[in-house]
Amino acid sequence: MQSHENPNSFLYEKIYAELKAEILAGAYAKGDWFPPERVLKDRFGTTHLTVRSALAKLVQEGYIERYSGKGTLVIYSKSGPASSQAPLRFTSAHLILANMDEEGAMLLDALEAQLRRISLPLSISLHRGDPELEQRLSARAVEAKALIILLPVETQGAPPRAEGDTENRILIVRGGEGSSGACILIDDESGARDAVRYLLDLGHRGVALAAPASGASGLRRGWSAALAAAGLEGDEQQLTCVDAVETAREAVSAFLRRHPSCAAVLCGSDRIAAGACLALRAAGRQAGKDAAVVGYGNTSLSESLDLASIDPRLASVGGLVAAAISDCVRVGRLSSQTQAIRPRLVIRDSCCRWPPPPVPRGAG
Repeated sequence: MQSHENPNSFLYEKIYAELKAEILAGAYAKGDWFPPERVLKDRFGTTHLTVRSALAKLVQEGYIERYSGKGTLVIYSKSGPASSQAPLRFTSAHLILANMDEEGAMLLDALEAQLRRISLPLSISLHRGDPELEQRLSARAVEAKALIILLPVETQGAPPRAEGDTENRILIVRGGEGSSGACILIDDESGARDAVRYLLDLGHRGVALAAPASGASGLRRGWSAALAAAGLEGDEQQLTCVDAVETAREAVSAFLRRHPSCAAVLCGSDRIAAGACLALRAAGRQAGKDAAVVGYGNTSLSESLDLASIDPRLASVGGLVAAAISDCVRVGRLSSQTQAIRPRLVIRDSCCRWPPPPVPRGAG
């Protein structure tokens, strides 16, 4: 009688057995990242489904744990439970923000949803842009043995760290140059490059940048790099404005009087982008018809105004924080590995190609 058994049902068992033997032999230590699924697929010459079945069995038996979008971590220890470093535990999580704007609210929602799953209480403090207060709040949270989730005040060097932070309890979100320790990087530089390239591909021969004096260094680097790669100068096309609709309108209006040919603006927030749209309208122009405007944040404001916007994907931060906490409980400290999130460009009606299409005859 002919057999109809699936040969892959035996192959996944062989893959499972070989990988398990490697873990037991000490090829991977507890806390190491396991090879990605695609690497194992190529190694064994099989399909993703077969590899996934083998990994599922290793998960079931307590050798590895898998995190969506992050990877697979070895949790088996050949040496047993003894460890030279005491496990690190958190009484709560403490989110420290400069201001509770819409971006902060989006991050708070993402964190609450994830931390609720692992029963870790979350509290929040605001420091209104005061670095000294930020440091005092961090110190108090360290004393309370809490995990600190910090959106730091942007400085030239590393964000302020609480004295005595020997247990590495600070997880920095939106860290950049000078950041050390555990860090989740929102790669605004790549986000700005993508936005400028998109505008240049539409035919624009220059893109102005409207952003606050601080807190937008990644956007500035990406904007400048994209223009330089296209052989364009950007120094005179940069304006500084407060992150508010009305003040941004005034700043962009003054800029347009000096640079009337400007037809594309990248903004440091959706609020600034809304102000830029008002400034263009006052000058007899309209975003999406004879000018292009891109904001930052992908907030409800951008949706209501049909503003193209850079989405920093703050919802992804919650999952990375939860994974970092789980890793920390296993290995005794927060990982110093930087986790990067690349923003995405959300295209809406505030962009247009350049030069704009001619108005058909007879159109009102």
